Amino acid sequence: MASRISGFFSRKSKEATTASRKLGSAIEADVDQVIAEAKRDVKKAAASTTKAVKVTARATAKSATATTKTAVKVAKTTTKKAVSTAKATTKTAVKTVTATANDTAKNVSKTAKTAKAVGKAIVADVKKDINLATKPNATWTVADLKATARKRGIAGYSSLTKPELLTVLGAK
Repeated sequence: MASRISGFFSRKSKEATTASRKLGSAIEADVDQVIAEAKRDVKKAAASTTKAVKVTARATAKSATATTKTAVKVAKTTTKKAVSTAKATTKTAVKTVTATANDTAKNVSKTAKTAKAVGKAIVADVKKDINLATKPNATWTVADLKATARKRGIAGYSSLTKPELLTVLGAK
């Protein structure tokens, strides 16, 4: 019976460890994705800025000021879009990670409740088995009944029959 309990709790412990590892992997994957998307957005902003600088360099002397202003506007707009996209991606990743963590916590809680209920049932079975094993009953052999009578100091036990031994020992 103890090995069943030990095996059950060992399995539940492994399930909790696996769930924890999966959660850690999911979080790492989401964070890596956010970082990659942010890097990509920064590269886009840098490329746009480079493009704006090139446009400015090609401009003629008369329109250099206007071209530079346009290039700066383009660079600012692109940078704002990249930052906005990075923020949105980060928020989405945080929501996903939070939802995953909450789901895992709920699953672990349910598993713990199930384990507790099963543990109580097993304890009740063990108590019942111990009761049957320690109190004389009809399933005991005559030799077991006589040995118990001898231990209790009952006189004349050796000549008693099984039903008489059960009665003398107070079996139900």
